[in-house]
Amino acid sequence: MLVVRIWNFFRGYVFIRIEGLHLEKFINYTISKGIYLWDIMRIDYTTLEAKIGLRGYKELRHIVKKSGCKVKIKTKIGYPFFLHRIKVRKMFMIGFIISIIMVCGITSFVWDMEITGNDKIPKEKIEEYISERGLKIGVCKYRVDLSDIENNMMIDIENLAWAGIHFKGTKVIVEIVENVNIHKEISKDLPCNIVAKKDGVIEKIIAKNGDALVRKGDVVKKGQELITGIINREDMDVRYVHGLGEVIAKTYYEENDKISLVKVKKVETGNKIVKRTIKIGNTETTLGASEIPYKDVIIKKTDKSLSRWRNIKIPVEIIKEEYYEAIKIKEKIDKSVAKKSLAEKMEVDLVKKMPLNVQIINKDIIFYEEGNIIKAKLTIEASENIGEQQEIIYPKEFEEGV
Repeated sequence: MLVVRIWNFFRGYVFIRIEGLHLEKFINYTISKGIYLWDIMRIDYTTLEAKIGLRGYKELRHIVKKSGCKVKIKTKIGYPFFLHRIKVRKMFMIGFIISIIMVCGITSFVWDMEITGNDKIPKEKIEEYISERGLKIGVCKYRVDLSDIENNMMIDIENLAWAGIHFKGTKVIVEIVENVNIHKEISKDLPCNIVAKKDGVIEKIIAKNGDALVRKGDVVKKGQELITGIINREDMDVRYVHGLGEVIAKTYYEENDKISLVKVKKVETGNKIVKRTIKIGNTETTLGASEIPYKDVIIKKTDKSLSRWRNIKIPVEIIKEEYYEAIKIKEKIDKSVAKKSLAEKMEVDLVKKMPLNVQIINKDIIFYEEGNIIKAKLTIEASENIGEQQEIIYPKEFEEGV
């Protein structure tokens, strides 16, 4: 239980090793004297390891003589031992505390700034905007309301779709996403053509304004004119209109991928090495083994930070890394299972790349093997509107006539 562990830590205890031929007699004597042992572990026929409180350890002297066993301390654990080390190294602890206070103070300010995601919006404009609202080099991090700046940025800065600001140590990172105008709308007052935005086979074409240039069954290429906004009749002058219409075509999407029939899995052997890293600000101190003797490992990592104090994050982290020795085991995957898994993955990946308004007509997948590798080609046949507007540039003679 956690309460018992905390109690044992504050009263102090030792991890001992007992060696002798009469280990059972030793344990019986401790029980009769009311001495509590816990986490008892038998190493071999003549050796035990256990944990015992400080008071209990002091009373072991007579029991050791009666049982004929030897007791050695392996580790001293708990608050009394920690306090003793502090008393011995007063100047070290004072320096350590002063260092933590200084690091906390230094890391409470912004010393660097990074802006990412901006392509059209100038970096200087973003820096000037957030600087006017108090976020700049040298400012205390805890005096800045990041959410307020983010919300106002999306309102005040044109062509900004999203903004995110966060601190990473002493650096502030500003991430932005700009508006992407995927389909540029052309004013109804301007003449335009309808052109193909991708390759396809025409299924249906309806010219609402302008003249159709293709028919059902025609194969068209990306950029090809489908409906023209230039009306040219024998009995009248050339007219330029705003082309409108719907062009439905068959389109094709392809995806290629592969999967191995041999899966390599790591299995723990039971051996492990633990490393702890104490991180204060940008300074790291590693405790434990410097090298990992295992060829293959499984790493389990935990990160503990000190809790906030008055909304101030104390920049002290304890990172625990456990390196478990592992062996690699090869497993053979059933072909039907592998093909099904590969087909599902490819379909999901390909559908993500397709526009939302696409209607899927047919799916076809071809598998072929190369040793322990299964490769596949997925083709999706779809139906969609491939027309998009393209502005017509007036000829000079027409402009002069107008």
